[in-house]
Amino acid sequence: MLLGLAVLALLAAATIAHYLFWSWRLWVPASEDELLHARTADGWTLTLARRRPQGPARRLPVLLVHGLAVNRRFLDFGGRHSLSAFLAAAGFDCFALDLRGHGGSRGPAGDWCFDDYLRQDLPAALAEVARTTGAQRVLLLGHSQGALLSLLTAALRPDEVAGVVALAGPAHLGPGLLASTRLAFAVRSWARFLARMVAPLTGYLHLAAAQVSINTRNVERPVLQRFLATAVENVSQGVAAQLRGWMASGRFASRDGAVDYRALLGVARAPALFVAAELDGLAPPAAVRAGHDAWGGPRTWLLASVAEGYGADYGHGDLVFGRRAPEEIYPRLSQWMGEVDSRS
Repeated sequence: MLLGLAVLALLAAATIAHYLFWSWRLWVPASEDELLHARTADGWTLTLARRRPQGPARRLPVLLVHGLAVNRRFLDFGGRHSLSAFLAAAGFDCFALDLRGHGGSRGPAGDWCFDDYLRQDLPAALAEVARTTGAQRVLLLGHSQGALLSLLTAALRPDEVAGVVALAGPAHLGPGLLASTRLAFAVRSWARFLARMVAPLTGYLHLAAAQVSINTRNVERPVLQRFLATAVENVSQGVAAQLRGWMASGRFASRDGAVDYRALLGVARAPALFVAAELDGLAPPAAVRAGHDAWGGPRTWLLASVAEGYGADYGHGDLVFGRRAPEEIYPRLSQWMGEVDSRS
């Protein structure tokens, strides 16, 4: 009995030591110019990491919105793989948002769902960007769930959104998204812990299950390890339950069923750039194309694949973290955004 307890105690101590050491060793320090905070109507304080423009400033600021189970560091990672820093170097005033329950955002106890991101967090962030910059309209850039939030915000708040870059935002459901949603629900409270535990072991094997969310062969091993230790977050029960409801019904709807989110895409009038990745298992090209085809405003299509002249077939997460994403993907986004900005 005592021996068994001793073994369990040693295993627990080893687990804690492993977690703490690699969380420290692989953590990427933040490098934004300023941290701002936006207050939601229901009491959350959201973090916005600002990178001021370098050189001649563009007219339109940019609000960057992360996806499911990650925080703002996904889009402002640091070094070469920071979309926010890249766009700031191109003259954009950039604000990377931590949605409620992610990163530096803090709020009252309780649960939340996708609707709260859309109805509370995005309006609060837009208001803070407008207050800080004086700009009445912004460009939205979102990845995955953040792409859906950005597209829907453009439809619901047309006077505040000048254009949207939607990276890997699925407009219909596929088996990869279904499987990942089930996994997200199963590990929703342990995602951050598990990511940091496996981070030092990642990149040596390219497991088939991992390829659904990121083409690991297209990401440098140190970058992948540091991403897992820095950017991964837990998933709230409310968000996971709402996603499961979408899977069961085949309908993207508000939690009360009153609003059909997919139908809102046709209401939008802002220009949008839809970016898909050839090997994306969560938002395959057909799922992203469905959003493109339903969009009510001007739309542009971009597919990241070898067939289209890229150096690799991209997956879901490596649209941002891919080996050559800063040279192949980021400039295309910046160019499109610059064209929208020049017409504003």
